[in-house]
Amino acid sequence: MDNIKIFILQRLLPHYRTGFFRKFIQKRPCSEIIYGQPFKAESLKNSTEVSGDKFIFRKNFYFGNSGKIFISDIYTDLFKSRPDVVISVFNVGNLNIYILFLLRYFLKYKIILWSFGYDPVKGFNPEKNFADKLRLKLSEKADAVLFYWEKGKKEIESFTKNSGHFFVAPNTLDTDRQFSLKYKFDETGIENLKKELKVNEKFHFIYTGRLLKDKQVDLLLKAFKKLEEINPDCRLSIIGNGSEYNYLKKLSEDLKAVNIYFLGEILDEETAGKWIYISDAYVMPGRLGLSVVHSFCFGTPVISQKKNSHYHGEGIGYIKEGVNGFLASDGNVNEITEIMNRIISDKELSEKLKHNAFETAKNDCSVDKMLDGFDSAINYVMKN
Repeated sequence: MDNIKIFILQRLLPHYRTGFFRKFIQKRPCSEIIYGQPFKAESLKNSTEVSGDKFIFRKNFYFGNSGKIFISDIYTDLFKSRPDVVISVFNVGNLNIYILFLLRYFLKYKIILWSFGYDPVKGFNPEKNFADKLRLKLSEKADAVLFYWEKGKKEIESFTKNSGHFFVAPNTLDTDRQFSLKYKFDETGIENLKKELKVNEKFHFIYTGRLLKDKQVDLLLKAFKKLEEINPDCRLSIIGNGSEYNYLKKLSEDLKAVNIYFLGEILDEETAGKWIYISDAYVMPGRLGLSVVHSFCFGTPVISQKKNSHYHGEGIGYIKEGVNGFLASDGNVNEITEIMNRIISDKELSEKLKHNAFETAKNDCSVDKMLDGFDSAINYVMKN
């Protein structure tokens, strides 16, 4: 099966995807990853660590001011290479999809659509929303559909009887790489790493990710300020950039918080991993995604909030209340503070959470499970 020619079409290639794609190419060497540039106002950027002829940059052309509608300069490559399978990022604003469906009849490739499943902000209702109706029709017409998580698959399945070609590839990172870093850090030890990172406080909390409104980092700052008043021997480190950066920096100053540090964006895997590893918990009050996996890979529990059924991303599916993390009531700053304080006040609880977080990463979030999901979809379309 290694001679199957596969095109994976991505709007862009963020750093957290490159590890998975490298493993995919090792397994299926006749594959190519085609990606373009981000939208001009977008905080998410392409990885700077992409090399080799398997990663091909082709320009995206965006329409409108949202960055959601685009077409890509991929068609010369498509006609030249004649792939057996095309796996495309799936959103209704990706105009390439409609052209790919038309060309399928001439070039005889199979189409696999790959996505979260629905709009996490709005949910999924094809009976009332045209974009959802279009998404449903495209899902039915594709040769296969790959979902980030089981919930996305079930959501679409509830509106169609034609779902035998639906598969799940649990969205994750190159966990093997993260695990190797964790084992390296285990040998160094937390205290030595804290000295290296110049963290003097006994307890440390972390946020890593883009600083966007839907991440609700402002609630974290307010909760940490309250924690700091209870136990001043605590530190909160904020890693990331984004549209909310200046607002959050000013909020921290207005709160007169002493131990909140903004470190900017850290793209180096090992450095970012050290910050997560030394932390008592990773706190993201807002929308959860792959950050849960990243945190669990280093044995760091996650604190977030309970939200309605469509708010969180796939990361919420990995959190088990009181086992590897906690979910505070929505908007309850005091409860977030109480959870952070509970973790640092109870060593036995902290150790249990850390152990279970890492076990979850090994058992539920492994990159092999994601690869298996892709294999299932590819094998299915090649047989049908």
